[in-house]
Amino acid sequence: MATPLRMLPLNALRSFDAAARHLSFAAAAAELGVTPSAVSVQVRRLEEWVGSPLFVRGHRAISLSVAGKRLAPQLTSLFTAMERLVAQVADLDATSLQISAMPSFASKWVAPRLASFAAAHPEIQVRIIASDPRSDFDRDGIDIGLRYGDGDYPELHAELIAPAVAFPVCSPALAAEVAGDPAAIEAGRLLHDESALVAPGLPTWSAWFAKAGVSRRAEGAGPLFSNSHMALSAAVAGQGFALGLSPLVDEDLAAGRLVKPFDVELASPFGFWFVCRADRLGEPKIAAFHGWVRAQAEAQAERARSGAA
Repeated sequence: MATPLRMLPLNALRSFDAAARHLSFAAAAAELGVTPSAVSVQVRRLEEWVGSPLFVRGHRAISLSVAGKRLAPQLTSLFTAMERLVAQVADLDATSLQISAMPSFASKWVAPRLASFAAAHPEIQVRIIASDPRSDFDRDGIDIGLRYGDGDYPELHAELIAPAVAFPVCSPALAAEVAGDPAAIEAGRLLHDESALVAPGLPTWSAWFAKAGVSRRAEGAGPLFSNSHMALSAAVAGQGFALGLSPLVDEDLAAGRLVKPFDVELASPFGFWFVCRADRLGEPKIAAFHGWVRAQAEAQAERARSGAA
């Protein structure tokens, strides 16, 4: 005989779902707003209810048992489906747009332009979540991703916003000091972006110096930043030379906060992409932002062509 729905231990199931996704009682507790011991108690309750251990508990780590591996993915899918159903019925998410973007793209490209989207769509509240790792659209409640990558996003709608080109940028004062000579850059003035090391072939200072005809290994000299936004902020402050990416530096160049002291450029194998679930591209709020992003990217490309003409 099937168990009545009202008898299911829903709090225990939710605790198990969070712990299974994080493989950590502490991380699950942080997500749910409770204590790790409360999560542990609820998981024990569920294990008693199903009559089987759901985790293999080690000294400092947990892993899913055979039963846990069977339950976890389907349970996560069910919770996601329930959340979507409630949102549709209550219309909770019709005016809220959750966007995950790499921090530098969020601050340097999206934020300076966002007022025009808000003016055109005042009924949509945009929330920008700055994050380098890819988000899970179902698990994290993300509507749109704005990513720097190779375009390999299986089973998702992915559209190139802009290609990426790398070149040194610095303050006007530092540009005057080097007077167009790459060899004149002091090693300690190189500002490194750690995110350039995530995949082979991404632009680095060593690769740029090689293309510029300067024999120098640049790694190990100058400060290392965890993302390009911090490196560019240091460059604006006159702290050194950053390897900037167009379109991220275009606004700073146009405003004169940064200058491009050399003509040598490196094409990146990565580009900037608009990503969402293919079956949601037609939703009004997503379609509105999609159209806005395309218009902004086309306008920027036109300005670049006009400047080069």
